[in-house]
Amino acid sequence: MKTLSLVIPAYDEEARLPALLETLATTAEAAVERAGLELLEAIVVDDGSGDGTREILAAAAASKLEPVLGRAENRGKGASIAEGVARAEGDYVLLADVDLSTPLEELHKLTAALAGGADVAVGSRAVAGAIVERSPAHRKLTGRAFGATVWMLTGLRVRDTQNGFKLLPAAAAKGLFSEQLCPGFAYDVELLMRAERAGMRIAEVPVLYVHDTRSRVRVGSASVRMLGEVARLSYRLR
Repeated sequence: MKTLSLVIPAYDEEARLPALLETLATTAEAAVERAGLELLEAIVVDDGSGDGTREILAAAAASKLEPVLGRAENRGKGASIAEGVARAEGDYVLLADVDLSTPLEELHKLTAALAGGADVAVGSRAVAGAIVERSPAHRKLTGRAFGATVWMLTGLRVRDTQNGFKLLPAAAAKGLFSEQLCPGFAYDVELLMRAERAGMRIAEVPVLYVHDTRSRVRVGSASVRMLGEVARLSYRLR
């Protein structure tokens, strides 16, 4: 059976880490197995947290949980993901967020997309069949506007670039992230642009997404910053 490395970035996540660790200790392996893979490791990369994140991860380290600690400064979500991917030893890499807003039980939809011929499978909140729960209306509107602007700037044919739930072969992931330019939230767009430029087939798969009300991301201001990064990225890559 092919193996999976789960890569998750964490920054000041002491409030949400216990639920993630509980999932990893109880249901994660079964969910991954139902998707046709074996969970080899869960790599959680601390991005210079100033709260108790590092202490929680260090105390919870186990055979399948590999915390990446020691970074003094906050470099960005993309930089953390890239570091985790570089360390991954599985055949496939699943990128996910610490709150598992798209549950691991949705992984089988992404593995089915790869089995059907895709090279990269992206969990989407914006295509027919997706289920989005508890997401405020303003986040939905901002997400749609962001997606439309990304399409205009880059030509990417992916409607939801920012859901963190993405599956691809580890070898491909390592190659794509080795050239990373965007260390922040725009890393998703860069990853997909690089995949498209490399001739990889991207499948956008409808998934369940449950918004975590404890999210500290301010969508409006974050979107403005990300669009600036995307504009610069599009210029440099095209």
